[in-house]
Amino acid sequence: MAEAAVIDAAAQLTPEWLDAVLGTAGTGAAVRSVTTEPVGTGQMAKTVRARAALADGGERTVVVKFTGMGVANPFVQLAYTKEVSFYAELAAGLPVCTPACYHAAIDPADGRFVLVLEDMAASRPGDQIAGCSVAHAEAALVNVAGLHGPTWNDESLASRPWLGGGEGADEIPADLLRPVMDGAADAFRERFEADLTPAESDVLAASRELVVPWLLTRGPRVAVTHGDYRLDNLLFPVADPAGVAAVDWQTVGLGPPLRDVAFFLGTGLGIDDRRRHERDLVATYHRALGEHGVAGYALDDCWDDYRRGMMQGPFIILLGRLTAQITERGDEMFLAMWRRAAAAIDDLASLEAIRAEIAAGG
Repeated sequence: MAEAAVIDAAAQLTPEWLDAVLGTAGTGAAVRSVTTEPVGTGQMAKTVRARAALADGGERTVVVKFTGMGVANPFVQLAYTKEVSFYAELAAGLPVCTPACYHAAIDPADGRFVLVLEDMAASRPGDQIAGCSVAHAEAALVNVAGLHGPTWNDESLASRPWLGGGEGADEIPADLLRPVMDGAADAFRERFEADLTPAESDVLAASRELVVPWLLTRGPRVAVTHGDYRLDNLLFPVADPAGVAAVDWQTVGLGPPLRDVAFFLGTGLGIDDRRRHERDLVATYHRALGEHGVAGYALDDCWDDYRRGMMQGPFIILLGRLTAQITERGDEMFLAMWRRAAAAIDDLASLEAIRAEIAAGG
């Protein structure tokens, strides 16, 4: 992982800086001038599109992501380390589709970072509020199988400290994690209580009880997981959803892989579409795992892991709502995700399955 050439502002994206990280100095692709424009509204990092005029008269664009909020926060530092490390150490060797990474650097002294990534401007991000089609869901599941399958129960990955603890649960003592989740549940109820049905409120109460022990119950199957695999973190080509790419790897870790699948389907598909198609979609994912070398994993076991993985929805929604800035779109998104996740948890009897797994000790 590179340790140099970290920037703090778009103004530092000079021709000299881009030539240095792209290796284009002295060539026809050398950068003569740079303009930037913001991309998205990320809260933990800043992202810009850098448009470079080249010496040969051409143009090149790249996406540059760098430090956003203060890095003194250890959770923020961990998120930066995870994303830079994923691109620097794993991404190029895995068949999961992500933007190509041209430069990944982090300053070990203070956690400041920068990524220079392929500009996938021709693709469109998913819409967490609107949800997605079954075809887009199938493409997303085949893609995430390219992350899970090649890393399935790979013991060598435990030597990479930035992957330890999945979404961070094993790195935080339970007695510290519980009050965080209690506070997140309180804040969510205060914000949305009037909008929740009794069944959705029941899932909130159960989540307060179960999230922490569920997080600490790993089970027999572990792989590299995205941790926040949802529509807003996916880029779909307009012509063919099969080229979908995953971005925002700040929650990457080691954990039960079906949590990514459950979170994606439970919060991204409309409730009726999920009910009609989830069996077939989980089977599609299961076949894709086999194509990546996963053997001895029965489809019935995959389905059971999927049911238990549904608690990923409440976990990410509650933490996300606790830490995110309050916006009208954010409230609409979190409420839509909660309603879909609560319906899935109820339909699949996930709470009963999770309680049984916790009682059995994982």
